[in-house]
Amino acid sequence: MTSSATAAPQVPRQNPDNPVLAEVVRSGFTESRHRGAVAVAGPDGAIMHQAGAVDVPIFPRSSNKPMQATAMLGCGLQLDGELLALAAASHSGEDFHVAGAREILAGAGLTEDALQCPPDWPMDEAAKTQMLRAGQGPDRIHMNCSGKHAAMLATCVVAGWPTSSYRDPEHPLQAEIRRTIERLAGEQVQVTGVDGCGAPLFGLSLTGLARASQRLDELAS
Repeated sequence: MTSSATAAPQVPRQNPDNPVLAEVVRSGFTESRHRGAVAVAGPDGAIMHQAGAVDVPIFPRSSNKPMQATAMLGCGLQLDGELLALAAASHSGEDFHVAGAREILAGAGLTEDALQCPPDWPMDEAAKTQMLRAGQGPDRIHMNCSGKHAAMLATCVVAGWPTSSYRDPEHPLQAEIRRTIERLAGEQVQVTGVDGCGAPLFGLSLTGLARASQRLDELAS
């Protein structure tokens, strides 16, 4: 008998050989120990120090944002200063963050209606309280990844790519982001998922992430 059901992906288990990186001590008693892995890349990209399982794939989450922004610049996106920082990092939804995301969109002839990140509240409590007092609900422009999404849309406009499908892993933008991440990390993307903002999430090993971070530092210097 055959089944058409798709097997669930395997969930990686924490490696028991990972070293203890932190302990929580209360009143002289160690109430928890937290294991993890560490990889440190030197100036030439070689791994100078490592501990634990550094060659298994992980989802770097927001640590991928500088690499995503690097790919977008390579595709012709024209951003610098505060707007580039907004495209390469999470934000807390304060007024100047929202204004910056709108500026990126406006420069491409778009509005926040083009964003496909999920609606959310600002991470900044004062900004959230201000919205609540004004009777507003969560929206996409206040979501902490709206700067990155605005930059993705602007890149599509510059490159002449469709904006409606910019989150598709097969979209030309995402394919270029993947190639850039692989080039910076010096390894192939081992797994692809979906980040909390809805954009594709490319997985790397810690050694690959360390190499990529070192190379980004080199490009910025």
